[in-house]
Amino acid sequence: MSLTEAQTFFTVYREAFNRLDGDAVADLWHAGSGIADSRDGLGHITWWSDDAPMRANHRALCDLYRSNDYGGAAFEITEHLSMGAHHSLSRLRWRLLRSDGSLLQQFHTAYHLMRTATGPKVLLCTAYEEDIGEMKRHADIG
Repeated sequence: MSLTEAQTFFTVYREAFNRLDGDAVADLWHAGSGIADSRDGLGHITWWSDDAPMRANHRALCDLYRSNDYGGAAFEITEHLSMGAHHSLSRLRWRLLRSDGSLLQQFHTAYHLMRTATGPKVLLCTAYEEDIGEMKRHADIG
């Protein structure tokens, strides 16, 4: 999968988040996908073999962004590895902004994309810098 295809995919992905549309975000994930992250200094993976819990996760993430006055995101692909015609690995730098344009968070995330009959989908996301806990704390206070 080419860098151009990944750039197009992540533009659509960002726009789904910018609308805070959890279902549109979920539509860009493979049925059978996961997210790896680091909590408590350890690596963890959540694997969704069914659509419903994956979709619920993306709706909840959009709700969390909304509760933190999310106004939009910008991304840059900082690394891209094509793994044949149907797979790629991309590392992105994200900048999340509040509605007033101030910085909410900045972090890197990596994505393994896989081509399907309906287009590229996220197979695995490695979220190793985003601080969801900080957003949850802010949402509880605010």
